[in-house]
Amino acid sequence: MPNGGGVTTSTESTHTFTVAEASQLLGVSERTIWRYLKSGRLEGETVGPSGSQRTLIARHSVDDLRAERGRDPEVEVLRAERDRLIAELAQAQAEREALRARVDAMHRAISHRKSFSDRAADGVRSALTRVGRPGGARRPAAG
Repeated sequence: MPNGGGVTTSTESTHTFTVAEASQLLGVSERTIWRYLKSGRLEGETVGPSGSQRTLIARHSVDDLRAERGRDPEVEVLRAERDRLIAELAQAQAEREALRARVDAMHRAISHRKSFSDRAADGVRSALTRVGRPGGARRPAAG
């Protein structure tokens, strides 16, 4: 039974793609796949019980759309550039995470060391303890 212009509800076919798979095969976003389903440009079916349904797209429908779109050389160049940029971005993100981990390790190492002022304050406290009185006054001699 049709449901939303091109999406039908029936049993699962063995020759189908998920929305994510169709998206990758066609080189478009999942949102575009949903638009294609709604407009009838792709045939799909919704399967499963309510609350855990998924939409499957007929393999022939994806193949037909790919053939219709053909192999535009300009589109292929743009897709190759997109894929290159995605890979470059992933590499930059990995490098950023590695640098972030190094900075975090350095911060932890630095936080364990006392600053000059902390060490100076420790020295003053130690000297005052040896003298025995706050302020550096010596105890009067017993006499």
